[in-house]
Amino acid sequence: MLTPAQLMEQRPGFVPVTRSEIAAHLRAAGVRVGGLLLVHVRLSALGWVAGGMDAVVHALGDTVGPDGTVMAFCGWEDSPYHVAGWPAEWQQAYQDQPAFDPAVSGARRDFGRFPERLRTWPGAVRGSHPEVSFTAVGPQAAAMVADSADDDPWGVDGPLGRLVEGEGQVLMLGAPLARLTLCHHAEATARVQGKRYHSYTAPVRVRESVEWQHYSTLDTYWGALDYWDRSDLAVGESIVGMLAEQAVTAGAVTTTHLHDCPVHLVEAAPAVVSVRRWIEDHF
Repeated sequence: MLTPAQLMEQRPGFVPVTRSEIAAHLRAAGVRVGGLLLVHVRLSALGWVAGGMDAVVHALGDTVGPDGTVMAFCGWEDSPYHVAGWPAEWQQAYQDQPAFDPAVSGARRDFGRFPERLRTWPGAVRGSHPEVSFTAVGPQAAAMVADSADDDPWGVDGPLGRLVEGEGQVLMLGAPLARLTLCHHAEATARVQGKRYHSYTAPVRVRESVEWQHYSTLDTYWGALDYWDRSDLAVGESIVGMLAEQAVTAGAVTTTHLHDCPVHLVEAAPAVVSVRRWIEDHF
């Protein structure tokens, strides 16, 4: 991304993207006032934003209004999800890692800057699952990120299931559709055999003590199903990207552009129906 000085030299008349400009574009694109909105952001795609990520968060709040709720997928920056497959010395080092604490533990950096900024925003609430960790701001925040009753954070009673039930939307603000986390909910609820799960333990802070707790969740890293083994599937570089294309084909995704930045707005319920139907047709 060009620096402000380079922009002034190379693009005379250039004006930074503003909070009000982002909000106006999102309202025109169809983001619902008072709704539930899961957001993925790639700030570099927006170019120079006056106020940076803070301006983006403010713009999202302006768009959904005081009755709306904004969500992000956080994960956990140093999750021991894969530790069991590491060398013994590495595993030993992780015995001394800080425990997961929803109020303190950082969001995964490879998800971009937005999840961590929303997690630390005033009034933000974060779920207690160390790996499938969502955060939210707004009147429905606590209800959206609460623990699932069926112990399936990707399922019907998890944050994504509640997003679908609440007729929510997913906003990809500069982020590619290959980041559409919603596809994992379609995988979790698809009526097919042979789904893969990953089991692991993680240190979790429980009041004043630390407990190593066992988890088993849908394998979203290697793939919940054997996509890569199927020569008839055009997986390309991303399983999620392939699944997201089914939502595009079904008309559940609207794409606009804020200057050069692609903006994808996904209707959660019909998107999940289309992706789930594709999975059930192929598996």
